[in-house]
Amino acid sequence: QRLMSEIEPILNPPAAPAAAADGATRIGAFIERIKVPQATRATVAILIAMFLCGAASPEFVAHVALVPGRTIPYMWNVFTASWLEVNPLGLIVSCAAAVLAGRIVEPAVSAKEYCRFLAVCTACVGCAAFVSMLFVYYGRRDEKLLYEPFCGFHGVVASLLVAVRQLMPDAPVNFRGLRTLKCRHLPAIHLGAMTLLAAVLGRYLEKFGFTFFGAYAAWAYLRYYQPRPDGQVGDPDSEHMEFVSFFPAPVAAVLGPFADGAHACCCGRRVSRAAERRQLHDGLGRSDKPGVTTRDAEEARRRRERGAKALAERLAEKQRQREAAAAAEAV
Repeated sequence: QRLMSEIEPILNPPAAPAAAADGATRIGAFIERIKVPQATRATVAILIAMFLCGAASPEFVAHVALVPGRTIPYMWNVFTASWLEVNPLGLIVSCAAAVLAGRIVEPAVSAKEYCRFLAVCTACVGCAAFVSMLFVYYGRRDEKLLYEPFCGFHGVVASLLVAVRQLMPDAPVNFRGLRTLKCRHLPAIHLGAMTLLAAVLGRYLEKFGFTFFGAYAAWAYLRYYQPRPDGQVGDPDSEHMEFVSFFPAPVAAVLGPFADGAHACCCGRRVSRAAERRQLHDGLGRSDKPGVTTRDAEEARRRRERGAKALAERLAEKQRQREAAAAAEAV
């Protein structure tokens, strides 16, 4: 009996007090809320480090920002300009956008592919901005344009929003007051906001240009060049990644024939979207167009399902946290 009395507390430990259990629940919920993937954490760290270096030394900004007249000797400008924020508010918004989008994109594509995606989009934004400013200079003959610094993370934010659109286009925006919007609307909203800001500040290349180049670079990479686990390249058969799907319906009707021609040039074949969707819906294994299979549609569907599942899990976790907090307050 004495032996049993000694091991009874070990076999059947007493229940933890309600306060301790509630505290553990809150700590676990807080850790889950701030949990950020590794590459996304590195992204935020780079942004903060670049901002601090720029605030400490104006000369650092001159060497890191995109200055078209000095880009030829300082070629790294095309890569570093997109990662430099000189405004504290811009830094906060950029870090928040990187965390929110990175928590969706990085787990879906792996850290390696996530870093490659950011590198490609960063290089495209810098190169396109440099070439665009050269054309502006040759048109206006204003030498001051060549020595004006341009920087900002909003081009990479646009790229991340396009990736979110690809993964979960029909998921609602999980933000109070914006739940009527879908994730597919985010790139257009971001581009519109940056266009308005560019008109107010007069920084068209830095605000509108970086955003447009980032969105277009992300779309081109994800649509035609991104390696996929099944050995295919790109996502040419997803209806949510069609070029015309980024525009309102009246504009899409006008751009449709031109977009089909460009798609045929990039993919080596002409795609009839309506016929392809009908065949895939009927479950045909292969259409009369070479290379169009249900496997492509299944892969796109799986990506969307993974994104929707991740969002549903986060919403359920937040609901559990709210219920736990409400129960704790009631006690």
